[in-house]
Amino acid sequence: MSSIKKRVLEFLKNYQGSYIPQSHIHRALGVSKSRISEILRELESEGFIIRQNIGKSKIVYVNPGIFEKYPEIQHRVLKIGIVYSSEYLFLGGFIKRLKKRGFSVNILIYRDGLRASRALAEGLVHVTLSPLVGQLYLYPTYRTYRIILAGLQGGFRVLRKVGSSRVYSSMISTMDYVRYYSQSKGLVEASTTIYYSDPSNLHIARRDGGFVVTWHPVYLELEKWSFKTLYTPSDLDVEFCCTLGVSNTITQREYKILEKTYIEALDEYSSRPSRYIDYYSTITGIDTSILKSAIKEYSVSSELSLKTINKVLYAYTPTLPNREIYYEAITITEN
Repeated sequence: MSSIKKRVLEFLKNYQGSYIPQSHIHRALGVSKSRISEILRELESEGFIIRQNIGKSKIVYVNPGIFEKYPEIQHRVLKIGIVYSSEYLFLGGFIKRLKKRGFSVNILIYRDGLRASRALAEGLVHVTLSPLVGQLYLYPTYRTYRIILAGLQGGFRVLRKVGSSRVYSSMISTMDYVRYYSQSKGLVEASTTIYYSDPSNLHIARRDGGFVVTWHPVYLELEKWSFKTLYTPSDLDVEFCCTLGVSNTITQREYKILEKTYIEALDEYSSRPSRYIDYYSTITGIDTSILKSAIKEYSVSSELSLKTINKVLYAYTPTLPNREIYYEAITITEN
């Protein structure tokens, strides 16, 4: 990296999350307009900044939470966040391919999908597998990541145990969307929604009863507590679950490698879903016998498209800001 580019990066640290005039940078650093413009083009292609023209001026938006991680990115160390679930049985193939392509990988496991997505948005991880709903929800606030619109579907249940009239769900997640959909269609008649940030918090539901929307393997535990399945994915119009979020701290070249590797791993899973079960069990602590039962619960989604995004946005997200902003985050893959 050139000494001038290092100076520009150090300077921009002071403006993370802000828009500044491009002319301010060359004046403050005493570097020619043309050289600063050249460096900013590089930083833009690497996902560090966003530039836009307003009249005859150029405005630079400096992405927040990225420069502290710059040394790690230079060494191609990836922190990957996942949600505790049985969904990512392709993870072993994904990591194996990433290592062959020069990355080293650290896995962080979150008990709640929204926490995993927020970790991505705030730069605590470089990549996350987390619910599409949460990734979309947080995007207008942060705008620090992109979403590769590919993943799995299925793996949830709507359960009921006679007792209270509450419905339990994780917040701003696929489960929350299923809750919303079920209630809007009159399939679940609940008076109160209770959100759990960790599946272990469902002990109240186990005691008092009610409706629960949750994922594999959590619903297997609830079945032991006399909860009965009301609806499965085949009963409801939900053809998505988790997608791959990628931080803007990843360079454009690395992003393309990640996208290609992810799609390859999903394709392999389609033909050999049990190949990396032992590895995934080691990572998550979920017993292999339970993971084997998950194979029939999840499948690679072939329906993820702008139609999917629109369905989520028009049914679920706020009307402020304008919904067009969400489309900035999306990369649609060709499977």
